[in-house]
Amino acid sequence: MLDTLRWKRKQPPLHYSESADIVWVEPTLIAEIEFRAWTSDGKLRHPSYKGLRERQDNADVFRLD
Repeated sequence: MLDTLRWKRKQPPLHYSESADIVWVEPTLIAEIEFRAWTSDGKLRHPSYKGLRERQDNADVFRLD
């Protein structure tokens, strides 16, 4: 499955230190995740998968601070 999502462009989306451990992928699915809070290091606290979102809803994906 990873091969089908592999980044097909010549340049990655942002500058990075070139490492052999990085595989850039093209996002094709959007998951609905419910969680309690953000941790101090930017991770989700108590995340719960709710299902997949419709593709046209991807404009509503953002982080509230």
